[in-house]
Order: sequence, then C-alpha cells, then structure tokens
Amino acid sequence: MSKRIFGMVAAVCVAAVIQVGLAAQGRGGRGGRGAAAGGDDEAVPTEKQFAESAEAQRLVAEAMKIAGSDLAPQAKMFCTATGPLRLALARQAAGLPPVPNATIEPTRVFDNMYFIGMTSQNTWAITTSAGIILIDTMNSADEARDVIVPSMQKAGLDPAQIKYIVISHGHPGQSDHTGGALYLQKTYGAKVLMNPADSSLVLPTQRPDRPLATPDMAAADGQKLTLGDTTLTLVHIPGHTPGTMGVIVPVKQRGTPHAVIVLGASQMPTRASLQQFEHVFNDFAKPQKVEAAVNMHAQGLQDDFAQLETLRKNPNGPNPYLQYGPERFSRWMDIMLECGRARLAAMGR
Repeated sequence: MSKRIFGMVAAVCVAAVIQVGLAAQGRGGRGGRGAAAGGDDEAVPTEKQFAESAEAQRLVAEAMKIAGSDLAPQAKMFCTATGPLRLALARQAAGLPPVPNATIEPTRVFDNMYFIGMTSQNTWAITTSAGIILIDTMNSADEARDVIVPSMQKAGLDPAQIKYIVISHGHPGQSDHTGGALYLQKTYGAKVLMNPADSSLVLPTQRPDRPLATPDMAAADGQKLTLGDTTLTLVHIPGHTPGTMGVIVPVKQRGTPHAVIVLGASQMPTRASLQQFEHVFNDFAKPQKVEAAVNMHAQGLQDDFAQLETLRKNPNGPNPYLQYGPERFSRWMDIMLECGRARLAAMGR
C-alpha cells in the first residue's frame, strides 16, 4: 500500500507539485489527451488548429465575455485545445515526471460528503440516515481493502454501512474507477450501479487479476437514487466514455443545504456529447441550484489538494468548494459549454 501523506513537509512537497501540474494543465498540452480504449476523447484539436480557427477563437471570446473578471481563470482553464486535464495527464503533456501515488488524508468536505482516496484517483462517500453511498471504487480490491476501508474508518465512517456504489465510468482493460467494486460488493453487500453502455464494454475485457463487479442496477440519465433522507440525481454525460455518469448530490454545510455535481469526466468531443452536457446543465444542474463541481481525479477542475488541506486545517472556516454560489456556477457551466463548442469548431464539427 502506498505511504500516507503525513506532516507539513509532505504537504508542502505535494503542494509544490500541484502548482506545477496546474500550470501545465493551463497550457493545454495535447500530449496527454487521456483516451482509453472505448473512450471518445482522442478527438481534440491540435493547439495549431485551435489557435488558427476563427470560429473557435470567436467562441473563446464569448466564453471570456461570460467569465468577466471573476471567472477568467476558469475560462482560461477550459478554453484550451484539450480542455481540463487531470494532474497525471497535464504533467505528461508538459514533459514532467509523474506525481508519486500516495493516500490523501480522508476529508469531510460537506456535512454529508467525504473525499476518500489517493493522488491518482478517489472515491466520494455520501452519508445518509440509512447508510452510505460511494461514487467509484478506485483501482483494485487491494485499494478498496487498504485505502477505501481504512480511510473511511479513520473518518469515522463504517464501511459495513455502504449500501450503494455508483460507478462513474469504466474503460475496457482498465480499472481505475471500477476495480474495488467487487470487493466491496462481496464484503458488505453493496449494490453496484453502472451505465450499461460502459459495463457492456468493460466486463468482457476485465483483467483476470482484477475481476469486476457485475452491476446490480443500470444507471440512467435523470434516474433518482434514494437512500434514507437523501436523493441523488444520476445524469448521463458521455464523451470520455459512452456511459460516463455524473451525480447531483444534495449536501449540507453546517446544516445549510447546497447542491454539488460530481462529474465522472468532463470531455465533450462530439456535438452529441456537448448537447447532452447542455441538457444536464440546463435541465438538472441549474434547476437544482448546483453551485460546485468535483470529479474522480483530484486536480481536474480546481486545486483540490489545497482546498482539502484548507478544510482539514480549518473545518469551521469558509468552505473553498462553495466559492461560487448558484448564479456564478451557472456561468461556470456556460463557460465549459462555450469552450467545448470552440474545440468542436476547431475540428470542423
């Protein structure tokens, strides 16, 4: 098992690596496009195509207009040839060595939602009055047993209370989101949900040393998943894979209700995938007043490691994940779509 990050020295080292990774991500290098077998996100323009497309640059200008001064950094992150890249791919694109994989201190992000995981990928644990819902299960049975379970226990959560597991997406021949599901399914009786578009691709190609869980339930766009006092909304956001899912979670911050969206991935390489994101944002996220986004690879959408450290150091202070509010976050989503349109335009789509 990877060593845990403890102490100020380790935190400072990780923070320094993060800043380099975010800078690399902002440059939008194409080398780490991140496509896996079965995914669609090979389809991004070159930096030259993106820069030289008049229509793409017109759409970038529209995104910057929506951003104004307060969301300009976010618009610059989204409006690149690749769009946001997770940390490993951003560093790869910049020709930098990978970040050592280590377990992150489990962190209570909201009253009822916890970050559990590693520098490479993570799980979200949502607590309810009738048990726990997990989103994703990391890479393997070993990581489920040696990272997810002890991290939950350290955070005061009982793994035996896991009732549902929502798999955000899966890649044929890869297990970075699906690998721990079978262990948790067998050990605790948790029911696994996954979009059939991905499970039908993933299950036939599973690695013998990393058997995957057979889903108990299909996940679909607009589906409600209720456990106790909490109802999640599952949304279909294809692009990274055909069956990528997002989850809208009603959370509380010191008892005050808010809503966040967990984006299984954020790629929209075709017009159909962009239209589906637009539907999800306009028909689900905005009406539910979503005001923050998180994903399944820390550092993909914001400086998660710094924000998690802020919460651990000052749990009673302002929550850095609630920096937008519903109106600003509505613009954040519009910027994401406009930048997606720009990439399609650069590819003549």
